[in-house]
Amino acid sequence: MGLITALGIDGRILLAQFVNFSVLVFVLWRFAYKPVLGILEDRKLKVEKGLDDAEAASKSLQNTKEETKQLLISARQEASLIIEAAHKKADERQQEVVAKAEKEINIITEKEREKIRAEKEAIMSQLKNEVSGLVLAGLQQFLSENMTDQRDQEVITKIVNNLEK
Repeated sequence: MGLITALGIDGRILLAQFVNFSVLVFVLWRFAYKPVLGILEDRKLKVEKGLDDAEAASKSLQNTKEETKQLLISARQEASLIIEAAHKKADERQQEVVAKAEKEINIITEKEREKIRAEKEAIMSQLKNEVSGLVLAGLQQFLSENMTDQRDQEVITKIVNNLEK
């Protein structure tokens, strides 16, 4: 112990300092270090929770982007199908309208052909009647005249002139 006293260390003071230091450490531990550690732990948990939330939000955002992409793809496909169906309906409708128009045109054309045939037959019949009447009138006139060669020529000329009038 001579060395401890030679260095100027007093055991009682050393013990009192040790007790003081222990009390100080206890007080600091109890009232400062533990609350600071608690605050730091809470802060750590909040930061971890924030990171987890950010990661979850990132995943959610990625999922939302993927869902949006899938929805856009399906919407485009659906729109394409709708447009294709509309084109088919329009083509079918156009074909129906064209077929109906062709049918109506054929009916009208056939009716007009029938009218023309009937008019043609009526005109031909009338023409035959008139020609036969003219020929009959000409023959009657021809036969009623005294027939000589010169007289035949005069009658024929006369008949032709009458027909031209």
